[in-house]
Amino acid sequence: MRWSLPFTFALLPFLGHAQWTYSGDTTPTWEQVIARYQELDARHGGAKLLTIGADDGGQPIHLFVVSDGSGFTPDSIRAAGKNILWVTNGIHPGEPDGVDASLMLAQALLESDQLMGLAVHNAICIVPMYNVSGAVERGSHSRANQLGPMEYGFRANALNLDLNRDFIKMDAQNTWTLVRALTAWDPDVYFETHVSNGADHRYVMELLTTQDDKLGPAMGRFMRDQLVPDLYAWMDRKGFAMCPYFETVADVPDSGLVGFYDSPRYSTGYNALFDRIGILSETHMLKTYADRVNATFHLMLATLATMNEHPQELRAARKQAKAYTASMEELGLNWELDTTVVEDLPWKGYAASMEPSKVSGLLRLRYDHARPVDTMVPWMDTYRPSLVKQKPVAYLVPRQWHAVIDRLEASGVKLEPLVTEFKLVVEQDSIGAFTTVQQPYEGHYLHRRVQGSTVSAEVIAHAGDVLVRMGQPTDRYVMETLELTAEDGFFAWNFFDSRLQQKEWFSDYVFEDIAADLLEQDPALKAALETRRTADPSFAADAWAQLLFIYQRSPYFEKSYRQYPVLRVVTLPAELRGR
Repeated sequence: MRWSLPFTFALLPFLGHAQWTYSGDTTPTWEQVIARYQELDARHGGAKLLTIGADDGGQPIHLFVVSDGSGFTPDSIRAAGKNILWVTNGIHPGEPDGVDASLMLAQALLESDQLMGLAVHNAICIVPMYNVSGAVERGSHSRANQLGPMEYGFRANALNLDLNRDFIKMDAQNTWTLVRALTAWDPDVYFETHVSNGADHRYVMELLTTQDDKLGPAMGRFMRDQLVPDLYAWMDRKGFAMCPYFETVADVPDSGLVGFYDSPRYSTGYNALFDRIGILSETHMLKTYADRVNATFHLMLATLATMNEHPQELRAARKQAKAYTASMEELGLNWELDTTVVEDLPWKGYAASMEPSKVSGLLRLRYDHARPVDTMVPWMDTYRPSLVKQKPVAYLVPRQWHAVIDRLEASGVKLEPLVTEFKLVVEQDSIGAFTTVQQPYEGHYLHRRVQGSTVSAEVIAHAGDVLVRMGQPTDRYVMETLELTAEDGFFAWNFFDSRLQQKEWFSDYVFEDIAADLLEQDPALKAALETRRTADPSFAADAWAQLLFIYQRSPYFEKSYRQYPVLRVVTLPAELRGR
C-alpha cells in the first residue's frame, strides 16, 4: 500500500527551484519510512536502498544513497569525483524531525531536476532510522518538554543505550553497524538530526558544528570561513532563525552561553577524529513540528548547496587535513573551555522572570512570549587542550586485548599483527590516581582525571601482538583511544579494568620472615621504610601496612598490577622499519 508523505509541493520561488514544505504534526513509523524509501528506490535510477547492518533489537539498519550516474559504492562515487554528505536520523527516535526532513529531501532531489543539480558534485547517504529498536517503542509522553509530533519513538535502543554516547566504547550493535559504514564510505560531512532541550528563545534551529581546531587546519578553515557562514546566510534568507547550539552558564541565556564540547564519545566528536566536518541540527523543542522539520530540511539543502558550489575546495581541504593529521608530531587531548575568550552574541530571546509555582509554592522560571527581547549575551566557545602528547613511532597492543583491537579495526586503523617475536624499546605507563563515577554512565563506571607515570623499557613483543604504526590519517583516533590519560580513551571506558585488581597476596605470618630478609639484603628499602614510618605515625603503628609496603617493592609483587598494557614504541628494530 502506498503511503503519502505529510508535506505539500507548492510552486513558489526557491533560488530557481520549486519549494517543498512539510505540514502536519505526525511522523511515520519505521515500517512506513522504509516502505517509502523502497518506493523511491523502485521509481528512480539515481537512488538505492541498502542494508548496512543490524540494531540490537534485531531489525535491519538501512542506508539510502542518492548518487545520480555514479553508482552506489564508495569507490564508484569517489571515482566520479564526488564528495559525500552523510545524514543520520533517529539516533534519538523521540527527536524525529530529520526523519521527515530526509524523506522530503530524498524525494525533492529525485523528483526535481533543478534540486538534483545539488548532487552534481555530491552523493547523499541517508540513514533513514538509526535507532530502530527505539523507533518502534512509540508513545506520546517520553519527551515531556517537546511540542509534537503526536507520537514518536524512545531515546534509548534495545539495550537501553544512548547511541550518541557510544562512538568510542561501541557497546551497541547499532554502533558497530554505523562505524563500519562510516569507515567504508568516509564522508566529508557528517550531518545528524536532533531536537534540543534547554532555555526558551525565538530561534527554530540551533547549529552545532565540530570545533574547527579539532580538524586539520585546511578543513577547519573551510568549515569556519565558508560552510558555517553559508548555512547562517541560507537560513536567514529562508526565514528560519538560527543560533549556535549552547549551554547556559546559569538558568537563563542572559547569564551567558557556552558552546557544547563534543568529546569523541559523541558522533560529531568521533567524526572529527577522521577530519570529517560534523553538523548537528538541533531544532528547538517548543517550536511547532512543521517548523522544525522545514528548518531541518533547509539546513540540509544549505549544506548540500555549499558542498556543491565549492567541491574542489572541500576535496582539497579534506586531502590536506588528512595529510596534516598523519604528519603532526603532537596531539592535544582533554580540551577545556577558555573562559578568558568571551564574545558578544546577538540574541533573540524572551523576557524571563521568577514567580510562585502552583506546584511547590516556591519560585519558578517563566519565559514571557509576549515580551520578546533582542540583546547581546556573553558567548564562550574557545576550547584548548589541557594535555599535549607527543606521537610515538607506533603503539603496541598485546594480542589478548581483543575488544580494543576489534574497535581499532572497525574504525579503519591499519593494524599489523606481528608474525614473530621482536625486542622493542618502549614507553610504558603505570596507572596512577583517578576518580570513578559513583553511578553507571551508559553501562560503564567511567574513569576521570586519570594520571600516570612513564618509564622506558625493553620488552618482547610476541607473535600476534598488534603494531599500530603512526603517520596515518587515523592518528588522532588512535591517540584519543589508546593514550592512558585521554578522557574518552579505552582506559576511561573500563576496557583495562582487570589491570586494576591485584591477583596475588601474602599471609602476614609467612611474609614476616621474608620481609626481614629483604630489609637485611636491601639497605635502600630499609631506609625507605624508616623514612615512611618517621613521616607517618599511623603507618608506623600499622604492622600490615608496613608488610604491604615491603611486599609491593619486592620481587614477589606482580609486575602487571596497574601497568597499562598498551605500549608506546620508541624505536623499531631494523626488520620492522620501512614496511
